Amino acid sequence: MKKLLFLLSFCTFIFANEELLFENKRQELEIKTREYDEAKQALEAYKASFEALQKEKMQALEKKEAELNATMQKIESLKAENEKILRQSEENLKAIESKTDGRIKEIYSAMKESAVADVLSQMDSESATKILLSLEPRKISGVLSKMQAQKASELTLIIRNLDNNSSENNSTESNF
Repeated sequence: MKKLLFLLSFCTFIFANEELLFENKRQELEIKTREYDEAKQALEAYKASFEALQKEKMQALEKKEAELNATMQKIESLKAENEKILRQSEENLKAIESKTDGRIKEIYSAMKESAVADVLSQMDSESATKILLSLEPRKISGVLSKMQAQKASELTLIIRNLDNNSSENNSTESNF
């Protein structure tokens, strides 16, 4: 019986120790579960704040993109408007130049050759050459004959260079 009593007390002792051991394990598990839940909540809070920040940054980026697109459209519109104004200005300038050139041709064609020679001698070579080239070839030869030899020679060389450049451009264009 002593053995039975010893066995019974030994089993009670082991069972009590196991209950205590199980209770300690249960408490540890509860603590770990609470820590896990707190970490999970912290992670979810971080995730939510991160997503909110991402959404806010994305909205700001979309707003900037819309502003940039609007600015680009405005620039394109202004560019098109400027090109239109430039074309109109060039057309106006050509019209003015053609009227002016026509009038200058009429004026110098009506003048005597010696008067034209005197006036062109006083001008810079480029302007004098332009006026001279607007006249008829017969008038040009008369005007050059009435000029001082140095000025007539200078204008003749400019005309020749213009003719050479013109013929070179024509031969180059025909090669293509």
